[in-house]
Amino acid sequence: MNSNEQKLTWLAGFSHFITHGYMSLLPAVLVMITAEHSMSFTDIGIIANIGYFLYGLGAIPAGYLSDKFGSKRVLTFGVGGMALSSLLVGVSQGIWGFAVCYAFLGAFASIHHPAGLSLIARRVESAKGKALGIHGVLGNVGIFLTPLVAVLGIKFFHTWRAAYVLYGLVGILFAVMMYLSRVDDEPDLHWRSFFRWGGALRDPVDDEVAVPGSATGQAAPAKGGADLPGAMLILPVSLLLLYCGSILSGFIFRGSLTFMPSLLQQEVHFITSSDEPVVLAGTVTTVVLSLGLIGAWFGGWINDKIKRPEFFPIILFAIVAPLLYMVSSMTDNGLLSSISLFSLFYYAWQPSHNYLISRYTKKASHGMGFGVNFFLIFGVGSIATAIGGYVADDFGVDRFYLVMAVIAVAALAAAIGVYLVKPYLIKGSLHLVRENNNAR
Repeated sequence: MNSNEQKLTWLAGFSHFITHGYMSLLPAVLVMITAEHSMSFTDIGIIANIGYFLYGLGAIPAGYLSDKFGSKRVLTFGVGGMALSSLLVGVSQGIWGFAVCYAFLGAFASIHHPAGLSLIARRVESAKGKALGIHGVLGNVGIFLTPLVAVLGIKFFHTWRAAYVLYGLVGILFAVMMYLSRVDDEPDLHWRSFFRWGGALRDPVDDEVAVPGSATGQAAPAKGGADLPGAMLILPVSLLLLYCGSILSGFIFRGSLTFMPSLLQQEVHFITSSDEPVVLAGTVTTVVLSLGLIGAWFGGWINDKIKRPEFFPIILFAIVAPLLYMVSSMTDNGLLSSISLFSLFYYAWQPSHNYLISRYTKKASHGMGFGVNFFLIFGVGSIATAIGGYVADDFGVDRFYLVMAVIAVAALAAAIGVYLVKPYLIKGSLHLVRENNNAR
């Protein structure tokens, strides 16, 4: 990577770190918040669900804005919005104040994935897989490091608010850094840009169409417009299957993160018999999730080395599905071994998946492509929480991991389908036709 590519990779990567940091704080301080506001777990669960839903839903308009106004410009806006929202959460008063501020935090956090990933996909050419791997690693660092920051904030300041204020202050510093940084071919943030629709970003490859059957898998230009009369919809069938995989893997992502501490507390003897099983289960979960750093890095690196990156998700889910079955059926050391291997392999999926999304969407539409992707992962995939709660209550947490093993088999089928339907496109003309009243 050249210096410009390195700069934007680290900017997007740190934005990924702090985004997952903001969205991982609540579980770590949940008990203290409910105690302070005399809230039930149902109340805090509803507030969290609203925030997470906005985290997914907002990715679609964020993707559109990234394509229209520029990825760096929109990403800077999102980083600043997250920082201010985190500060507001930290000083919020009452249940309603907390709920509204947390909803704003979820909405601003939704901006990162379509804006940050489209920035990498559009502007990194020489080592795109490596850049996506770095991006994934820093996001995983945010996931497993944030609970430690929250615990330290509680220990030294005796309040859950300290972590949100600290992250907010760090976010403001990073937003200033983003604002002052210059990235080649990317417009910088000016507030008037969001109100001047005529100043939309025009990418030099706006007329390119993603053709999955091409030698490189990259977008290929339309030839003279002869084959594209009017407004022609060109949609790779593989992209639809990738989006199906987004839902399925989003289910596994949210389900495994939510119920891993409960599973360990229930099925691992030295945790169950501990004086502080909740703390110990959380600590072991952090260690297990840290293995995902290796997977995330490898998942990005490998895509620059193989000719057919569609094969990699097939291999991954062929490994992940039996591992989830083993997690559902083992206890103690067997469970710890299988769930550690799951974390090691599963988190290689996201950089690989993002790489394929960038290949099957045209360059000027990367933002919208990633926006839809992350709405499906975080928004639709979040139903795992409700389904997992039902299965855990009626059958046990371990049975929910069996459900996720079945979901992984479905994800394997979708990954195989992505490769098999590579040559196929959906084409259709979009015409506005005025009805002839004289014909009545």
